[in-house]
Amino acid sequence: MPKLHTAWGGKVYLSPDELQADLMLRAMKKDDLKVVERGRPVSGMHFFDAKPWIENSTVFEALKLMPKGAILHLHNSAAVSSSWVIKNLTYRAEAKLCNVEERYYFTVRPLSYCPENQTRPISQLRKERKDDIDTFDTWLESLINMKMKPTRTGHASTEELWIDFESCFDAMKGFLQYKPFFEAYHRQLLHEFYSDRVYYIELRMSFAKVFDADGREYGPPEVAYMLHRLADEFRHQWPSFHGIKLILAKHRNMTDGELEKALQLYDSLSATFPGFVVGFDLVGQEDINRSLKSFASLLVQPPVSSGPPKYFFHAGEIVGYFTEGDENVVDAVLLDTKRIGHGYALMKHPILWHAIRRKQIAIEVCPISNQVLGLVHDLRNHPASFFVAQNIPITITSDDPGFWDAFGVSFDYYYAFMAIAPQSGLGFLKQLVWDSIRYSSLSDGERQNITSTMEKQWALFVRQLVAGNSTVTE
Repeated sequence: MPKLHTAWGGKVYLSPDELQADLMLRAMKKDDLKVVERGRPVSGMHFFDAKPWIENSTVFEALKLMPKGAILHLHNSAAVSSSWVIKNLTYRAEAKLCNVEERYYFTVRPLSYCPENQTRPISQLRKERKDDIDTFDTWLESLINMKMKPTRTGHASTEELWIDFESCFDAMKGFLQYKPFFEAYHRQLLHEFYSDRVYYIELRMSFAKVFDADGREYGPPEVAYMLHRLADEFRHQWPSFHGIKLILAKHRNMTDGELEKALQLYDSLSATFPGFVVGFDLVGQEDINRSLKSFASLLVQPPVSSGPPKYFFHAGEIVGYFTEGDENVVDAVLLDTKRIGHGYALMKHPILWHAIRRKQIAIEVCPISNQVLGLVHDLRNHPASFFVAQNIPITITSDDPGFWDAFGVSFDYYYAFMAIAPQSGLGFLKQLVWDSIRYSSLSDGERQNITSTMEKQWALFVRQLVAGNSTVTE
């Protein structure tokens, strides 16, 4: 029988079938951790270099079959594969590209910062490069893929990486303001995550206005309704999918007045869509943008009638120390955040460890995101290993997978299993999956429904592991 550990997942009950599956999974893991011609295990390599090895891994094949439960930290405009965006949206007649001072933006109509004389149909640009369309499409994809940026060499600073990262959001923004593209993109988002065995998603988004082919504009309530309808249609097609909920996420680089309006928008949306718009967050690079402390008076007593929102703050996505940004992880707890996005810096604040355990605040761990943005090069050194050892609740999620050549969340689970908790087995994975539901914003009734689905899907996964193939069906 595998040795039990007191760390995260070590006390999870495993049935006889699960114990057999655990033995098989550990054998796969031992084989994957061997150093062959690579010089070091795949789990110690940067994702950009490791991806081909991971895709050929038996552990990864098993993880792709595993039901993931819920994804609790995902940004809508960076969630879909960049290759899909290029092969689909840029091939539509409406797609245009704007060039302003060597910065490029996808769009459908002229933007305030993209005059018409600097915006051209992508179809025309592609015709001009008809002899090498693949190279042109690769260049287009580099606008929204960190793997294809010059900073991917591993020598760039965190600041340089963030500049490239935010340029990806800027490039995508114009496409997602156009209703037909917005809808096609979010259908693909649901498809990619459901294909990766994800059954529920909490999506962070800014609720920017959307316009249609006739020029009609749709405000935040109508955008929320669009997503509600798309999710319902998807659930009707795939009943084992249990839907999405939305977290309003605004950039930290704002004035007090802008934050006041953002909080009022959340109050209005959560009243109009109770149980669907479920929380509020502030995003952006913590080193250079305003801290939670600087917004404290508004966040403690927001200018709304219904009281403070449910907060799901990004905090501690930082390597610095003794800065106001580093204190965000402290202030997030003081502001009663329901979960912490990233929490990379938490290890530097030992007093918080006990508070987070006591209050059961889950850390949304995004391993590949932290690596791509320069917080850690070798994920075997990720502080989530410490969180696991200390029984600090965590969930595994993928943040912005479309911007770094990933898909769904299986790649992040691979690093969690192989790098963050290399001694772990099926119990660790089982705890992660079920805790993703436990720490979600699902109501009691919704949680019961998804639990029923997950029990069936988990049993199927265990049978597939024991059978040693993916042909077992319900």
